[in-house]
Amino acid sequence: MSRSHDLRALTPALLLPVLLWSCVSTGRRDSEPIEWNRYYSTDETHDIMRSYARRFPELTKIHNIGKSLRGQDLLVMEVTAHGSQPAEEKPALYVDGNIHSTELTGSAVTLYLMGHLLEGYGEDDRVTQLLDTRVFYLRPKFNPDGADLALLEDQSLRSTTRPVDSDGDGLADEDPGEDLNRDGFITQMRIPDPDGNRALSEVDPRLMVQRTNTSRGPFYRVMGEGIDNDGDGRLNEDGIGGLDMNRNFPRNWALEYKQSGAGPYPLSEPETRATVEFIDAHRNITGIVHNHTSGGFVYRLPSASDPASFDPADISLIELLGAEYTRTASRPVQPSSTHATNHRYGTLISWGYWDHGVIGWVPEYWPGLASEFEGPADQRELERLRIDDEELGGKYFVEWERHDHPEFGPVEIGGWRSKFISSNPPAEMLEAECALQIPWILYLAEQSPLLKVDEYQVTSLGGDRFRVDIAVSNDGFLPTNLTKRGIEAQVIPPVIAEVELAGATLVEGERRVTLGHLAGAHDGGPGRPRAARSSWVVQRNRSGATAVVVVRSAKGGTLRLQLDI
Repeated sequence: MSRSHDLRALTPALLLPVLLWSCVSTGRRDSEPIEWNRYYSTDETHDIMRSYARRFPELTKIHNIGKSLRGQDLLVMEVTAHGSQPAEEKPALYVDGNIHSTELTGSAVTLYLMGHLLEGYGEDDRVTQLLDTRVFYLRPKFNPDGADLALLEDQSLRSTTRPVDSDGDGLADEDPGEDLNRDGFITQMRIPDPDGNRALSEVDPRLMVQRTNTSRGPFYRVMGEGIDNDGDGRLNEDGIGGLDMNRNFPRNWALEYKQSGAGPYPLSEPETRATVEFIDAHRNITGIVHNHTSGGFVYRLPSASDPASFDPADISLIELLGAEYTRTASRPVQPSSTHATNHRYGTLISWGYWDHGVIGWVPEYWPGLASEFEGPADQRELERLRIDDEELGGKYFVEWERHDHPEFGPVEIGGWRSKFISSNPPAEMLEAECALQIPWILYLAEQSPLLKVDEYQVTSLGGDRFRVDIAVSNDGFLPTNLTKRGIEAQVIPPVIAEVELAGATLVEGERRVTLGHLAGAHDGGPGRPRAARSSWVVQRNRSGATAVVVVRSAKGGTLRLQLDI
């Protein structure tokens, strides 16, 4: 059993001291292999990141972009071949995970991608080419506080741990689920009740099925494990937190009356504010992969807005890029927003598109155990139980156990550990789920615009005058403006060429020239040039004079060319 599951078996009262001891007293040995079929806490994840940074100093840089609500570091790993070109001068892909606390697979995929890139550089031609020409910003633990509560204490909370009065009684977070039988898991309670709507499965009495007119008793109510802490007659109705950080971004944000969980104002949470500030400061980001679970599909734009407000050409591009996911992973891609007003508000990928012109994605990993089983829901439950019994050692179904409940009297506690059946894959299946996602993520990075020098020339005009000519093009798939939104809203600047002279004087031409945007393979054609030229006439003032031509694209990288005059 992995260390993460060992920690889960501890009682909540013992968890905090163990975590503090782990943070202070232990550190990952750089030679220690990483087990991908397991989930990692924030401390363990950060240990892995720091170990990678020590092993691959030429490929990594760790950015600490802020603190979580509870004071944990918010770490982003920069992965690129720094020797080829500075990271900020290359197109970038931003990838994060675990904004939602229980959606642990998003963190695992991001960390797995990190390992795939670092271990593959110099060994895998595709990875080597990518890290030579692009940069990845990888953030496995978007929400470290909530992720640790979900993983280590088996709590179920949407996102941030900021206290919220979910039941309107003037108190916040006073009635969460509880591990009453102290087995390390918060599962379900089946409570004998003649009027209950559940019965025992006739095929396997461990499973609860919907009561019908032909059902034979005994009958039960099924509830989450816990007690009525606040005495209001309800159980587990005011758990930890309640705010959803993926409703807290500033583009098309909405008040609570329209959408619960949005927070008191946009970017009220330190984690979301740090995200916006990081992306704003890294204008080389050309795409966003915002990892979630579950369902086994990808949400695409439009998101958090009326679909009719999106440019049709951008939608076509998004559909084209999404089709590669279906090809490589055999899973569908669907729009996040399909209605003019009935949609989410304040999502990260909506902000990324409208304010930065960047296409973002929300993968919902993991279709669920036995998702491929075709048949009624109760038969699927039996298939899940068979897989757990025969292939997973029975670890994810907790046998029902009698417990004396302070309010209900004799009950039984047990059932599925659904966090690792429905929301995330069982640990034994985690690596396969992570590996399935890598080809498409690499593909997205490969589609960025990418400047290249086509030709350059220094021509003598007689005496000490020379003409400097340069031709550049976009060798990438996407245009340097990425999307129609990028150019129409002027949120992505055009390509700029500058000449810097040493020992010479500019005679003709502007030192800084706007070349406009360059089409990519996707949209090149008549009226959409993929190349541009610029020239300057200079007067040489001394021998050894040089002209350094710098061509900058916010999304397509930077070129530098030193020419002797």
